[in-house]
Amino acid sequence: MGCEYKTQVKLDYIQDFEMMFERMKVHRPREAAVYYATLVVDCPKEFSEFLKVAEDLANITRRPLETGRASLLKSGLIAKVLFSNETDEDFGRESYLPVHPRTIWEDVKSDLKQVVVEDTYKIIENRIKEYGDFYTQNFEKYGIKLKRNGNVTLQYSGKWILYNMLNNCLEKNNGLKIQVGGERFFNEPFLKYFKKFLDLDAKVKLIVENTDKMDLIKELKKLYGDNLEIRYFKEEVSGTMRNFVYGKEIAVNGIKILPEAHDEPSYIGTAYVNLKDIEVLDERFNNLWQIAKPWGESNIKKEVAKKNN
Repeated sequence: MGCEYKTQVKLDYIQDFEMMFERMKVHRPREAAVYYATLVVDCPKEFSEFLKVAEDLANITRRPLETGRASLLKSGLIAKVLFSNETDEDFGRESYLPVHPRTIWEDVKSDLKQVVVEDTYKIIENRIKEYGDFYTQNFEKYGIKLKRNGNVTLQYSGKWILYNMLNNCLEKNNGLKIQVGGERFFNEPFLKYFKKFLDLDAKVKLIVENTDKMDLIKELKKLYGDNLEIRYFKEEVSGTMRNFVYGKEIAVNGIKILPEAHDEPSYIGTAYVNLKDIEVLDERFNNLWQIAKPWGESNIKKEVAKKNN
């Protein structure tokens, strides 16, 4: 006879995240909150363990819980682990990586404050550290369960990677290097999260392969000055490749899943924490940086004019 599964999840935790997910317009917020809270607090390795918590605390059955999980994946609040290499970490059969609870709070706190009483707001705010302690205990410093060895390959959305990088930026104010296509990066909600990096006084180097957002780039440069360096290619040179290098902490090398209209999650990538791996990706980024064109209004206007002719 197997041991009965014991959870550390409380109904209060589920209710906190349900309120936050409602403000974020996450589909099926209660079911999503049950799955997310259980993942962060208990980090079960089997779906049956998630289901036990859901049934006991919220009277939620298998199908709605699966819907909640799918909603989290689409909303960029969890990433799916496909496989791992060079690590002894057991990810289990039910293997997902959540974003840090603090990044959810940072995203929603202003909106939430307008709709809940002050006492409720303070209670949730005070519990964020508790959730963060659970998160670090289960998913380690960089949010991918690894310390300094191995790598993990994931299926994730554009929001998940930005949430993850934002959390690392909140932990340490290291420089961030980003290579993107640019087709959606300057649209909401991605732009909102990108601005959060810059608001933290982080140094960002950005390579884009699209000059369609020239006016917006000009506005960002005015706002953030030397904290934001942008270079560009006049035409695509790396296809669907997307890279993020955050200091010497973590690097993610990914590809965009085609077609462009594909629903989220729309990326597959490998996250690295080994210093040698990070150095390799950092060098690749620097090589691209050297051959990319420096951002300048006159340069981009010329390229746009050529494209229109």
